[in-house]
Amino acid sequence: MRPSASIGIDDLPNQQAKRSKRRPYSFNIMVAGESGLGKTTFLNTLFNAPLTEQIVPQHLLSSKTVDIVPTTFDLNEEGVSLQLTVIDTPGFGDQLNRETNFEPIINYIEKQHDKYFEAEKAVQIRGTIPDTRVHCLLYFLPPYGNQRVKDLDAEFLQRICSKVNVVPVIAKADSLSPEEISIYKRAILRDLEQHDIRCYPTYHSEDREMIAQLEQYIPFSVIGSDKLINVGGKMVRGRTYRWGSCEVENPLHCDFVHLREMLISTNMQDLIDTTHSTHYAAYRGVKIRGKGRPESFLACDEFYESRIENAKRSLAEEMQKKEEAMRQRFVGKVREKEQTLRYYSLF
Repeated sequence: MRPSASIGIDDLPNQQAKRSKRRPYSFNIMVAGESGLGKTTFLNTLFNAPLTEQIVPQHLLSSKTVDIVPTTFDLNEEGVSLQLTVIDTPGFGDQLNRETNFEPIINYIEKQHDKYFEAEKAVQIRGTIPDTRVHCLLYFLPPYGNQRVKDLDAEFLQRICSKVNVVPVIAKADSLSPEEISIYKRAILRDLEQHDIRCYPTYHSEDREMIAQLEQYIPFSVIGSDKLINVGGKMVRGRTYRWGSCEVENPLHCDFVHLREMLISTNMQDLIDTTHSTHYAAYRGVKIRGKGRPESFLACDEFYESRIENAKRSLAEEMQKKEEAMRQRFVGKVREKEQTLRYYSLF
């Protein structure tokens, strides 16, 4: 049935958009890899803010275990709030026996899944469940060595890639020539395929349209720098050498802009959705099956959640179309007003 006159139903997507802006988004990103690969500098560069200055430095050489250090920051841009949690892993890869490094990280990721699972089971009426699950793991690989993905790195990534979205990153790309980076990337991809290490976005991503565009840059080669340098009269982030300069945000020099675009502009919501629908769903399924719940019940739960996710995605697309239509109407009214003013200015 269609109302004979407008009653404001068509404004519901706008209300949803305003409501979503008032509610802060949560994104949790973990970094791991050998010390000295510029992970701290990279994070500061990625979010264009001194994030990691507030993280207390660890004495890595005296540490016998990996420390998990989550730090949350509130970022605001154009009325949208983001609660960003950066999870550092100081001590990872600094011991001779790296096998002891695996468990603290795996346990932390599973503990966040478990906290979310327990909150879902709560009897009392609840609002939005705080999401501390790790949405993305940036795994830094060194730009040197005959073995691109070391055996212990491969073992760790094999165990972790089914629990979190893993994005491989080649650190300090300015130490390699473009030809060397191309060869290095192909070698890493062969190693990842050989060890059946499933990385994001090739695997897990629900946004299949973006994969072909992103895959050409995987693994991402990056340069991190907190310093501004003068290039052609313009101050940009980069590093200077005797032979010239390297710009962080120059696509000809590294893949930083493509990685940032994926993490923030295009795939942040997909990383969050994939964490819930793939990694957390698998963890939750194991938990439920372990308690003897029938498979039919679990299938119903998964079907219901998929319907909810599809409805959310459809609503988001509808909101985007509505906003664009409103923008076009506004532009049309402005142009119409300008034409009227020009007409009267002739008299």
